[in-house]
Amino acid sequence: MPDFMIGLKVYSLDWYWKYGLDYRAAAAELKALGVSYIITMSRFLPMSNSAVDSEIPSEKAHLLNTFDDLKFKDALKDQGIEYFGACNMFFDPVLIRKHGNIPVDSHGDPARQIDWYFGGCPTDEAYVEEQISKIEHAMRKMNMDGVFLGFMRFPGFWELWLPGTKRKEWPEYCFCHRCIEKFQKHSGIRVPAVKAKGEWIKANCYDAFVDFKTTTITNIVGEVRARIRAINPGAKIVLNTVPFDTAHYDNAGIEVFAQDPRRLSEVVDIFEVMGYHQILGRPMEWIAKTGLYFKKLTGQKVVCTVQVQPLYITGMHAGKGRSETITPEEFGDTLQSIKEAGLDGAAVFTWSDFLEQQFEKHDFSYLDQIKTR
Repeated sequence: MPDFMIGLKVYSLDWYWKYGLDYRAAAAELKALGVSYIITMSRFLPMSNSAVDSEIPSEKAHLLNTFDDLKFKDALKDQGIEYFGACNMFFDPVLIRKHGNIPVDSHGDPARQIDWYFGGCPTDEAYVEEQISKIEHAMRKMNMDGVFLGFMRFPGFWELWLPGTKRKEWPEYCFCHRCIEKFQKHSGIRVPAVKAKGEWIKANCYDAFVDFKTTTITNIVGEVRARIRAINPGAKIVLNTVPFDTAHYDNAGIEVFAQDPRRLSEVVDIFEVMGYHQILGRPMEWIAKTGLYFKKLTGQKVVCTVQVQPLYITGMHAGKGRSETITPEEFGDTLQSIKEAGLDGAAVFTWSDFLEQQFEKHDFSYLDQIKTR
């Protein structure tokens, strides 16, 4: 793998069913872009729709009847491109509802879906086992270079945390009955029979609760790593990392979402920091600075995600002050700033944006930017 890695998030199989690329043609397209790794959905590890569409339209589903993920991975290997299978651990609405795995806030109220987002609670052991079993199955079938763990955190729609958001107004999960029982066993602290147990915890033993949450997330990542390495000893874990540095987000990355960089550095090989600056209303320069924050804390490889197109500008997100454009030059400058900062690479979000520009709009301006970095 090169010193500066260019990766691409492949959150749809539209390259196959919509644009008609075969395995070798797809791998060749990625190689021509200078891509050294992809983070991808697969038929073994499918994705639900999120801010982008991942699900194939029902009228096109038959086009995947003969799709072979292993052939795609092998075509990528021939081009020297690493394959990281993506599993959105705690974002799977169908599986969440199947298990009744509904998070609860500090007031005791169950979480509701916001826009596309509906996250699950990380302490549901049956749910976690079902997800890890799917990852193991995918690893046995495909011998992937590694696994990308998306939504590996306590729930919350972090993309709504725009400048000016006050921590005290942000809902925090999960204070469900199961979590409180597990917390009591973990900490030895007895939570009294008050109406809002989560509020009591926040007021009386919050540090211990944060330790419980971060231990939960770290242990799950460690379990995934151990089980995939039992199949492929060289397999890497890539963590989908909430980009919350302490300077801007009041330690919410650790306390609210339970991703403690120092602890996770023991079980994560590459931190993929979600540098969605347009979504979060931050300047371009913020991305590299945030990446360096995680690099300093972890000592591990850090790559920053870069947007091709603006998101969260319509519907409930309209009028929130987010920029409605990302120019090719801004996209290219962002890649360059990450490289000049001494970080390990970038992950471009998403290949579907490039494919649309290339095959539908015949616009190569963004593709030319990535080729020159």
